Amino acid sequence: MPDTLALWHAEHVNFARLLDLLEVQLTSLHDGGVPDYETMLDIMYYMTHYPDVLHHPKEDLVFARIREREAGAAPTVDRLTEQHASLRASGNRLVHDLDSVLDGSIVPRERIESAAHAYIDAFREHMRIEEARVLPLAARLLKQQDWAAIDSAIRHFEDPLFGSRTEERYAALARHIAEHS
Repeated sequence: MPDTLALWHAEHVNFARLLDLLEVQLTSLHDGGVPDYETMLDIMYYMTHYPDVLHHPKEDLVFARIREREAGAAPTVDRLTEQHASLRASGNRLVHDLDSVLDGSIVPRERIESAAHAYIDAFREHMRIEEARVLPLAARLLKQQDWAAIDSAIRHFEDPLFGSRTEERYAALARHIAEHS
């Protein structure tokens, strides 16, 4: 498996961990408790700034190459590409709502709970399809020159949370992850 696919899988594992943490906060919200809205916002800020800006655009390039080589994969990769846009939009709306709560605005708990659960469910299903169907196709269909072209088309940025050095913006979230691992 090329390094890109191994990295892709590792990132999916990290995204799933964050979705699990978000779900813990949603349980508190649902049960009438006070969730850690700052942690929720940190998770969603990361999800809308790392996966949406680097991870998904790289996947889109992989999807396009798969589509060129295996016509039968077109419906799957087209749907996944569309999901990238919808995940970005729903993630940004959730960031806005969580930011509003932290700024003192009244946002119905049900709206946050519903939006967050929908986001989590959609993201998990998206990753499940990629892991089960797309990663094996990419490993089989793409050649070294494809991976080199994809890697050169998207400038690499180290993961600001799970990379070798956590950016200050994510320091509290990194501590939260460490405490709950």
